[in-house]
Amino acid sequence: MKRMPALTLAALLAGALVLSATAIGAPTTLGSQTLVKAAFNKTLKRMILVDGRGFTLYMYTEDYGGKSTCYNDATYHCSKAWLPLRTTAAPRAGAGVNASLLRVVKRTDGASQVSYNGHPLYTAEGPNTFGLTPDKKPGQIHGQGFASIWYVLSLKGAPIEK
Repeated sequence: MKRMPALTLAALLAGALVLSATAIGAPTTLGSQTLVKAAFNKTLKRMILVDGRGFTLYMYTEDYGGKSTCYNDATYHCSKAWLPLRTTAAPRAGAGVNASLLRVVKRTDGASQVSYNGHPLYTAEGPNTFGLTPDKKPGQIHGQGFASIWYVLSLKGAPIEK
């Protein structure tokens, strides 16, 4: 039996880990970098921000000063329905995304979350909470305009409120 070089084996294993994470709903990361991309959304008929898997990214109007206020508190369990886009390193900008608008903010739980133009980013992939139908596949925008406080972001980092 021919032995596979260690570097090739390591690369294959890393690829399998990324595929596994993608298959179970975890944001795609490249090493420890979280990828933020641009994608055309057919419903909105414009370019929006998405994660590395193509899932829509949202901003929460109750966040202020570039800090997240969406946590798993005893009343609303916000971060269970709206999953923060977490990272362990500087996020990577895909084609069409302005890298200078990407930042990492610290959450009060100690985790790092990706923000864009001062807006911490989330996906709407959690359980059906308070009537939110979760996004289950790329291109869905079930969270758009939810409770008039959750919005998709334009490539300029502004909420799309239509």
